[in-house]
Amino acid sequence: MSSRFSACLAVTLKHEGGYSTNRADPGNWTGGKVGKGELKGTKAGIAASSHPNLNIQKLTDAQIAQIYEAEYWRVVRGDDLPAGVDLSTFDYGVNSGNSRSIKALQKAAGAIQDGKIGRATLAAVRAKSATKLIQAINDGRLGFLQGLTNWKTFGKGWCARVGDIRARSLLMAGAVISDLQAIAANDNQKAKADEKGATAVIAAGTGSGTGAVTGSVPSDQLVNFNWTTVVALAAAAGVLVICGLVLKRRAAARHAMATATLAVVAEAA
Repeated sequence: MSSRFSACLAVTLKHEGGYSTNRADPGNWTGGKVGKGELKGTKAGIAASSHPNLNIQKLTDAQIAQIYEAEYWRVVRGDDLPAGVDLSTFDYGVNSGNSRSIKALQKAAGAIQDGKIGRATLAAVRAKSATKLIQAINDGRLGFLQGLTNWKTFGKGWCARVGDIRARSLLMAGAVISDLQAIAANDNQKAKADEKGATAVIAAGTGSGTGAVTGSVPSDQLVNFNWTTVVALAAAAGVLVICGLVLKRRAAARHAMATATLAVVAEAA
């Protein structure tokens, strides 16, 4: 077990938590579906659905490390990746699957996105700035998570995790405190711009719906009004409102990333 793996695992396990038996989480059931199989729970992110033959509750630290090393670290070739890039790629793989994590790394490095790390990928990774790779991987990760249907429930926690992983990865790659402060400031600046845009877009949407259209037409003429136009305008207004809500979600995510980054700054100071 390498020292770099141990350091990255410690960070990841902080986010994975201890033993839990959330009945609404399919990962906690041996059958992989809620209410199917036996409820055996999850410990340190290791789920009964993936390891039905293990006593999840009684997993030892050594067993946990062995599973993470075999199923994630070696798959993403953590020992062959630059410091910091290893943590971002490894943690993303743990959270969302190795293939998706590796493709995010390959995209950031400009390599073929086949979900497998070979010599070509490693060469492309080594030719890039580690800090830029880390930024790109975590930006891509945040974008993926924002598109998930359960973002409303888990989004805040996901942002905290991604922000923390990004900050710690950058420190491993040689970044200094002032670099993290600048990144957090940039996150907050982008968030404020998105908030401003969201307010304007939502206002335009709510002001151009069917109510605004029909309100300008005398009631005795509504029977002859072109309702196809009304529906089209309402649809356009709805799109504007949705775009505004997306901007608000993105702003909240950026603020949360900044908060997590500054928490690492405070810890490291």
